[in-house]
Amino acid sequence: MKPLLLIAHPGHELRIFQWVYQTRPHVVVLTNGDGSIGQPRLEHSRQLLDPIGVQIREDWLASVPDSGIYNALLGTAPSPFQAWLRSLIDIGMQGHFDTVVADQAEGYNPSHDLCRVMANCLVRALRQSGRSIRSLEFPLIGHSCDPARQHEVEEEVTLTGAELAHKLSIMHLYASSTSKTLERELQTMLETFGEASFARECLYPAARTPYESNELPPNMPEFERIGEERFKAGIYRNVIRTKHLRQLAQDMLNKN
Repeated sequence: MKPLLLIAHPGHELRIFQWVYQTRPHVVVLTNGDGSIGQPRLEHSRQLLDPIGVQIREDWLASVPDSGIYNALLGTAPSPFQAWLRSLIDIGMQGHFDTVVADQAEGYNPSHDLCRVMANCLVRALRQSGRSIRSLEFPLIGHSCDPARQHEVEEEVTLTGAELAHKLSIMHLYASSTSKTLERELQTMLETFGEASFARECLYPAARTPYESNELPPNMPEFERIGEERFKAGIYRNVIRTKHLRQLAQDMLNKN
């Protein structure tokens, strides 16, 4: 039985690429990764994963543009979230996966945090139905294997020198081929943590988010801070706030 890898954006699979190569998970991607420039990168991920026998399961969930996520969170467009969750619950009940691996909620991007909320609600519903499901998460912005969290690691993959070199080359090529934003993010992570940090891929037990507890995060999320700045600058008409994710989480918990 394969794991389910549930990610918000194409490209997140690169963060744990060796794990993906070894386990060949089902991959579900919430968005096509077009961002603000309107250039989807889902096809880049498909071209990366197909040769290693990993399928993006668009038959399970059809990805939408990033704006579709944002507008649905703001309530200015129909929400696909309940239908997505219901579909994944039904697939999980058919026994297609016994592990859910998904983005960690780091307060960096609302779609990342939404993905974690969906994963948690999916696992909760399956467990309540009697399924034994592991629930794991991995960081996208933080250290791949933070030494301070070593005691928390549930699953770890250590890359050889050749595997690390291959992974780094793929990450650079993917970023340069798709998005200046990805290039900047990759460069920031390399400067912050160093290339060697990518030689370990750690999966942690999934944490419950403040959104599910209907609480405020301890600090203002980065996406809300940036949203406020761009709203004041006249770039954004609306700001996605923690209240939007809290309301979504409560709706998912109450209806599933």
